[in-house]
Amino acid sequence: MATRIGFVGLGAMGGNMARRLAGQGFTVAGYDVSAANAKRSGDAGVKLVGSPAEAADGADVVCSSLPDPATIRRAYLGPDGVLTRVRAGAALMDMSTTDPATWREVATAAAAKGVAAIDAPVSGGPKEAGNGGLVFIVGGTPEAVAQCTPVLDALGSAVNHVGPLGSGLIVKLVNNVMSMCNVVVAAEAMVLGVKAGIPPQQLFEILSQSGGRSHHFLKRFPNVLAGDFSPNFSIGLSRKDLGLALDMAADLGVPMLAASVAKQVYEAAKAAGLVNEDMAAVTKVYEGWAGVQVREKTG
Repeated sequence: MATRIGFVGLGAMGGNMARRLAGQGFTVAGYDVSAANAKRSGDAGVKLVGSPAEAADGADVVCSSLPDPATIRRAYLGPDGVLTRVRAGAALMDMSTTDPATWREVATAAAAKGVAAIDAPVSGGPKEAGNGGLVFIVGGTPEAVAQCTPVLDALGSAVNHVGPLGSGLIVKLVNNVMSMCNVVVAAEAMVLGVKAGIPPQQLFEILSQSGGRSHHFLKRFPNVLAGDFSPNFSIGLSRKDLGLALDMAADLGVPMLAASVAKQVYEAAKAAGLVNEDMAAVTKVYEGWAGVQVREKTG
């Protein structure tokens, strides 16, 4: 059983996962560029180290949860990266949302050192990352997945092995296209209804029972009504994921009309200074254009 875990990236998701693993009896060595992120995990039993290479030293499985492809390449392929220290026979398990090409590049370099790799992006947020409730979407060989199964089982409530390396990332990007487009359409529709004179709370309650509702409408728009745009999944990450999906589509020659327009709405949100707010803050962009606010009246 894989008991020694290296963990690279101890932010909102990765930190909760690393702390969960430590609490489940794994020996976890963790690294993050942020001292504050690292301290939170160190206080919860994660051994803090000074580089991705040190996190990988002696690990059975090296896990990562990182923000973008460039960071993933540095963490694994850089001069103090995982592949400079990871032992032959270990496995790599990246839980980031990145493009399949980036992770395949890392996996090819790992294979030359006798190291297996799987892509294991997740569905779920920080809460699920900390309580073992994540849903994994996995790509890789059955043998590599089996090596990582103890970690997957400790962190997840469901594991969906899609197919070869990169398959999990493809499904994750497709899912995120749907999610981000759903939020844009919901924001646009809510602002239209409020501008036309329907009270925001009443509109939300009716739409929550109607055919146009979506998971993200039900999950995020109560926060919009409350004026709470704390980043469960930020505008910045939404831009990044849509960009990755559009790049993949361009490589495959697939037109992506709706996703391209949605990407521009997230670009407008970034330009408006909302990059670190929740993805539902695209509502603020439409509010500014329409001159209304989608908020529940209080007092």
